Amino acid sequence: MTQTSALHRYTALDAEQAAQTPRMQELRRLVIDDFRPTGRACGKTWDMPIRNIEQLHARGWLRTAVSEALGGAGSTLDDADKATYVQAIRTLAYGCPSTAHCFQVHMHATWIIEKIGTPYQIDRYLKPALRDGRLIGFVGSEAKRRSQYMVNTKAKRVEGGWRVTGEKNYATNASYMGAMIATAAIDGVDNPLENHLMMLIDDKMEGITVDPTWYRPAGMRAADSPIIVFDNVFVPDEQILGQPGEYPRGRWQGRYHLGFAANYLGATEGMFDWFIDYMKLKGRTKDNILHLRTGEIRIELEATRALFHRAIAAWAEGDIVQAELLSIAAKSTAAHMAFNASHKIIHAAGSTSLFEEYPLATYLADLHTHVLHAVHDKSAQTLGLATLGEQFDSTTQR
Repeated sequence: MTQTSALHRYTALDAEQAAQTPRMQELRRLVIDDFRPTGRACGKTWDMPIRNIEQLHARGWLRTAVSEALGGAGSTLDDADKATYVQAIRTLAYGCPSTAHCFQVHMHATWIIEKIGTPYQIDRYLKPALRDGRLIGFVGSEAKRRSQYMVNTKAKRVEGGWRVTGEKNYATNASYMGAMIATAAIDGVDNPLENHLMMLIDDKMEGITVDPTWYRPAGMRAADSPIIVFDNVFVPDEQILGQPGEYPRGRWQGRYHLGFAANYLGATEGMFDWFIDYMKLKGRTKDNILHLRTGEIRIELEATRALFHRAIAAWAEGDIVQAELLSIAAKSTAAHMAFNASHKIIHAAGSTSLFEEYPLATYLADLHTHVLHAVHDKSAQTLGLATLGEQFDSTTQR
């Protein structure tokens, strides 16, 4: 854990140093030696990397975002240690972006449950998942969602709770869930600041169907993200997380930008370091064009790292909107850097580097799939609106 005193101003250096702790370096070695080959093997059949998740649980990493009272590190953007959890995402992505994304979603879900959940919800959902090493997911995505906060899954008020009907997709962690946060819109209420509902669910509830066969992407294949169907599911009031509209009003989505930035950055770092080792192994380090391309990639990596750490530190400065904007910039920069580096690496390394025995093809597929999770034109547009003094929402990414 990165410790800072009350008199110490949290800086980008603090964020950077969180990636250099002995515990983080031990995780990095595990990621290369074990998580990368396990993730690649699981990806062949679109299965979750359960072995990786079990090892994260055994080493206490699945508790990173929860408080010390729950046995965790207390690392979130809301807490003193702002960097450990995002640096862990980055470190995991260095070898297995799919494992990193499962971990990322779990971090975000455990964070919000502890912060706004009731004692009952923490005891029923959060503590058992942490104890048993099961993952918690968070799904808002839908095939025909109109915007980030306007969903088609409907919740109708009934005595004692809600009847929920709809379909969610990209439900990461649903196949290994201890619990899942799912969103719905209160039927008859149009404003998402008033109708957006978060529900704590599990796959044992009557009327819920989890369909893992839908998720068949070219990349991020081990980040199993099924469809969840709600068929008139009764959700009691005690399973509603927070108040209606609390997710958009509380700007929670804006806290999650850096998790994606960490994944893009870590995956590209892993791909780049593998590429360097590969070129040395092939005895091709004397080539002048290789010198140029390697230097170009390193320049972009260094700039992306600097912005990433600056964005983490911004969350300690008291201006949430500016922190969100810097986080969007870091996420978008990491995405474009990943695309640029991918293009240069495959041209420099050649076709043999894409053979099955090497991890390069997996890195490329994972990056080119996961980077599209956010709409980076939207990110640039948001930053442009902010710069020009126009109205904008820096929490959304779609």
